[in-house]
Amino acid sequence: VEVAGRRGDNVTLPCILRTKPNHYKIKWTKLESEHMGQQNVIMISNANAFKPYGHVGQRASLQRAHTMDASLLLSNVELGDDGRYRCELINGIEDENIVITLRIEGSVFYIFGSFSYDQAVHACKHQGSELALVGQLYAAWRFQKYDHCNGGWLKDGSVRFPIINPRKHCGGIPDAGVRSFGFPSKTAHLYGAYCYR
Repeated sequence: VEVAGRRGDNVTLPCILRTKPNHYKIKWTKLESEHMGQQNVIMISNANAFKPYGHVGQRASLQRAHTMDASLLLSNVELGDDGRYRCELINGIEDENIVITLRIEGSVFYIFGSFSYDQAVHACKHQGSELALVGQLYAAWRFQKYDHCNGGWLKDGSVRFPIINPRKHCGGIPDAGVRSFGFPSKTAHLYGAYCYR
């Protein structure tokens, strides 16, 4: 199951129980892929109460639209909420679980300036965003037809720009694409910034 939401939205991660024993717990966790096997508990609940955990847990509640509904409501989602979540029914006999992927959609925008890499990071943060990933810039070019003829820093330290309408002063290459200046010195070279929020 995949759910998509934009930054600042409220989203629902669906989890409908097949069986509901008398004594049970619902546990919601976020699965962190970069640390294999690591889980961050968001919430543990039973029929009467729930206990939130961590930063995400403070923005979480259960939907409880009906007696078998253990769907998780997340308010004011952030870029860092992107990832995989597990809903588990724990009753000691027949445990159930489902994994849901939450994809946070945002937008790429350009900040004009002459920034070192660190200055570009701060410029994006000042706008309530972060440096865009290569994939985010590529998706903006591919699906939103983003066209901008200025090199800008990306999170991986590369400098790129997206072209939908090729023109002579934008690299001179006749095909559309995301152009790259490679990985210039993060301190000696100055560019704008592609941010994502």
